[in-house]
Amino acid sequence: MSAVAHFFRRYRLAVIVLLILGIYAFEAHARRQFNPSPASQGDQSAYLAYAQLMHDSGYSFVGERNRMPVFTFLLSLIYRPGMTETQFLERAQAFNVNLSILLLFLLFLVFRKLFPPIYAVALLVITAFGVFLYRAPLVQTEVLFYGVSFGAFLLLARMLIAPRWWLAVVSGIVIGLAHLTKASVLPGLALWAVLFVAQSFWPRRTSDESQPRKLWQRFGMLLLVFGTFLGVIFPYVRTSKQLYGQYFYNVNSTFVLWCDSSEEGWVFLSALQEKGSLREFPPDQIPSAAKYWREHSVSQIVQRLAHGVGRLATQKAMWTSYYKFFVAFFLTAAILVARQPRRLVRLIGEKPFAAAFCFLFCLLYLLLFAWYEKIITDTRFILSIFLPFIFSASVLVLGLAQDRSLRLGTWRLPFAQLFAGILMALALIDAGYNAYRAFRG
Repeated sequence: MSAVAHFFRRYRLAVIVLLILGIYAFEAHARRQFNPSPASQGDQSAYLAYAQLMHDSGYSFVGERNRMPVFTFLLSLIYRPGMTETQFLERAQAFNVNLSILLLFLLFLVFRKLFPPIYAVALLVITAFGVFLYRAPLVQTEVLFYGVSFGAFLLLARMLIAPRWWLAVVSGIVIGLAHLTKASVLPGLALWAVLFVAQSFWPRRTSDESQPRKLWQRFGMLLLVFGTFLGVIFPYVRTSKQLYGQYFYNVNSTFVLWCDSSEEGWVFLSALQEKGSLREFPPDQIPSAAKYWREHSVSQIVQRLAHGVGRLATQKAMWTSYYKFFVAFFLTAAILVARQPRRLVRLIGEKPFAAAFCFLFCLLYLLLFAWYEKIITDTRFILSIFLPFIFSASVLVLGLAQDRSLRLGTWRLPFAQLFAGILMALALIDAGYNAYRAFRG
């Protein structure tokens, strides 16, 4: 018994994490059974078809630039000739759940580097049961993109705190992989570049002699980030340029984004597929930013954004899924900021550009997804900022409440442990609900 106790004391964190991942694996695989999703749901059939064509063509098939290639490449590796769509769907859904387990383990390792152990466990739990559990059973790229894009977000934030040559290389590689997973990283990369350049000219406590050398170093790192990023995506964007005339051509960001409804977008894409070339369309019939600006007033644009933000703020307002965690972080941060505004200023002042990047990154994508909400209302888009949001909010609330605790008699509970307990208690709602559904059959 003492040996068991000693083992648990030494490896208790690993045991707890494995237990959590085991429960998650059971519930996620069970969810595929009690809540089956046909290939026609979402765009699962499109991913399956893309992966099959990729496999059957010996990886020479060029897609229509609607979906990016990384996830479909992974799916193509598990495809076997002769599979029916139903068989491939079942295998792909199981594969995506297993992939999500690996991603959760890697995310925990990241959380453990950044936060205290119990808090890292809490972030793992809410990510697993509040987000991944509902997205992983679907054959979509989102779960993979959430993990890879969060890695890119952290690396870019780190470049604003302690830039290094090796970090610039790794950042560019991960951003490139994220872009090839889902074409949504360019706005965040552009935001980071603006802040990195601004930071380079920010007043520093360095001698006049060393300032030019540091500027050249930072300029070199900036080029290295973009150089490695472009190096990773070059084969893909070169083909896009050859076939469609644009390096970063994507039907969603090029056309659908500038439509007023999903119907308008699909009608145009169907017509484009039928005619085969943009040359067959009069210029005034091709959706674009310029066309949208000509045909809509500023008031209409503001209304579209406001309506989208309102929809995102009330979507999934239920006890299950991710919504309650957003509310918990937001309310906790608001209370702590109201009580300690001076500490907030001091906290931001320690790393102003990294803080600006975290805040503006979430705000930028909130507005972009609010704009796109008129086209598609699926929550998978807003969930792409779930991990950046809980990371940023965690740094904020733990920084504001670092010396706070709850006293229960002679027992004192630090704020980090208290808040972690609250988050895990909320996650029990999802774990319990899905366990009930699984055993109910």
